Amino acid sequence: MLLRRAVVVPSLVALLCVLPACGSTPADVAASPSATAAATPTPDGAATFTTDDLVAAITDAYSTAGSYDFTLVLGTDGALGEVAGSMHLGDVPAYDMTVTMMGMEMRMRAVDGQGYVSLGELTGGKFLAVDPADTSNPFAASFASSMDQADPSMGLKEHQAAIVSVTAVGEPTDVDGVQAQTYEVVVDPRKMPERMAELESNLPPGQELPETLTYTYLITADGLVPEVSYEILGIEGRMTTSNWGAAAPVTAPGADEITTQEALGG
Repeated sequence: MLLRRAVVVPSLVALLCVLPACGSTPADVAASPSATAAATPTPDGAATFTTDDLVAAITDAYSTAGSYDFTLVLGTDGALGEVAGSMHLGDVPAYDMTVTMMGMEMRMRAVDGQGYVSLGELTGGKFLAVDPADTSNPFAASFASSMDQADPSMGLKEHQAAIVSVTAVGEPTDVDGVQAQTYEVVVDPRKMPERMAELESNLPPGQELPETLTYTYLITADGLVPEVSYEILGIEGRMTTSNWGAAAPVTAPGADEITTQEALGG
């Protein structure tokens, strides 16, 4: 039972992150415009983004930064779970994250294409090594998917074709000395057939997705996203990123920190 629940937790994270805030699995979707697109600066130092350049600007900003720390809070005051960690982008992304959900806390780490998961006391405080390509390992699919979620567009690239509108709201806000503008980004999920099917398959009976989904982004003139939030089907989510280009380092566990799956007790 504990093993089953441990495998379900990262799957739930992936489900709740099927939104343009958490990265996404690759699909046959329209690519974003060239990352050379730029926002129009305003006199106060903020910027105006549109449906044409938003994805390119964010992708370019995070690709340039190369790394960031992040937090994701699901549900009111984190009632559904929390994820926090560091992401390093590149040809082979690396990350280190702690997931708290369903009464469990686990740590997931990926370095050089190799996955590691710690289930706290269940694994004696050590890590299981997980090969994402090993179909016999119950954690492999979760790691393979999470590696694909290291998307510098913050998940928006997959949603490019489905973005209906990008609207600036209110005045720019100071975020740690940097001006950032709030935007409402509206997405039509029906323009993403594969993702739409995935979302609908996980809905309670009789419940349907609204025709559009609205996300609130706080974006700097450089295209960095200090915060993005949403409320969909009663689920609240809020993701923050910080320390762009200076995220906490991610290293593989040492040999003395690795255990075997037998430690789970089946």
